[in-house]
Amino acid sequence: MRKAFYISTILLILSCKNKPIEIRYYPTDRPFSNETSELIGLDTTKLNFRQLTNKVGTFYKNYGKLVVEFNDGKLKKRVTPYVYDGGLLKYKNVLEIKSDSILIDDGYSINELKRILKRHYLNKGEIPYYSDSPKKALVEVTLDTIKTGKELKDVLIKLTRTFDEIKTEINDTIELRVFFDYFRQIPPPPPPPKMEVDNE
Repeated sequence: MRKAFYISTILLILSCKNKPIEIRYYPTDRPFSNETSELIGLDTTKLNFRQLTNKVGTFYKNYGKLVVEFNDGKLKKRVTPYVYDGGLLKYKNVLEIKSDSILIDDGYSINELKRILKRHYLNKGEIPYYSDSPKKALVEVTLDTIKTGKELKDVLIKLTRTFDEIKTEINDTIELRVFFDYFRQIPPPPPPPKMEVDNE
């Protein structure tokens, strides 16, 4: 009897280990290719946020060049980020988030993400400084340049979980398009030195 219990327990553990993990992509309407994409695991990478962002291909050239991957429980998530490439983007279609805050209105704690993200996607042009439509809604992740892959993972887990909840609630085909940007952390260059005027 005890032997049968041990055998069934071992079989149960092995069946759980062999169960394939679900892979979820963001956004889902863009192709992912193992041949052309560089897959970077955020748990193991030694690259900081600046280095990761610099490796992202632009929408017009090499989009999908970099895909960041991380585990979230039983899910493996893959995010193909965008970077700004000089194309025209309406500022109001972009919701900026940092690791601890949301940069809209007078600012919100990251704990308000679900409410603000839902407003951003479902605004449909009603509030003038939120997105024009769900299709145009974008999310920008802005971190300090030296943040690690694990710190980026923490932000992306919160963002993707919140987005998935909203998508399930509204039962719509909205897409999560994530931009990486660190330029706001770079201080402006110093002014040029003053030229002395020679009175002679």
